[in-house]
Amino acid sequence: MKFYQKLDGGVLISAREYDIAYNADIKDGQLVKLSEGKVVTTAAAETGAVLGIANEGHSGSADALNPRANGTKISIIDDPSTVYQCKAPEVTAASGSATTLVFTAGQYFAADDFNGGYVKLISKASGSTNTDKIGQVRAITDFAVTASTSGTFTLESGGTPYAGDIYAVFPPVGFAKGNLDTNRTGIVLTASANLPLRVIGRDIQAGKINLMIKKHAFAVDA
Repeated sequence: MKFYQKLDGGVLISAREYDIAYNADIKDGQLVKLSEGKVVTTAAAETGAVLGIANEGHSGSADALNPRANGTKISIIDDPSTVYQCKAPEVTAASGSATTLVFTAGQYFAADDFNGGYVKLISKASGSTNTDKIGQVRAITDFAVTASTSGTFTLESGGTPYAGDIYAVFPPVGFAKGNLDTNRTGIVLTASANLPLRVIGRDIQAGKINLMIKKHAFAVDA
């Protein structure tokens, strides 16, 4: 994740130093939390209060060019009013029709979770017969769990998704589900937890979603 702006539109980054174990491995932009007063990584299915994102990397190993790499302090962007930005999550089509897109792992979500969001076609599988052009954006008008291993977006009419076509998903404002990715710098839709993050906007052209922390170490849990 990256700093985008403050909720009031301000663009000055607010960051402070926190204690960290000398051997902790934290990536720049990684979502972090506090444990026993020290910065630690979040879980993929994190549901607890979080602190913010790392404003620098901390590999936990000695680095002649960066003495802070295994130091005991790390800079964290920690303002509860910060808006973050990350890459939109992606799904791979299993099948579809002119008005539907079926994808695996949709069973982890609830009916209507994605209503009001959008999908954007970002790549086609070899042999795809999908008539939509790369970059085509379509509104999500409904979502339902349609099988034990999949879910279905109902979309505004367009090309038929072909198995293997990849779509970026822009969830509606207020969406707070999914899991954190491997580096804890974005959201994936391959599983779901009640994440301490909330979608507050999107940049469809850039393929990004905007997020705020809804369960912050320094703020009331909303």
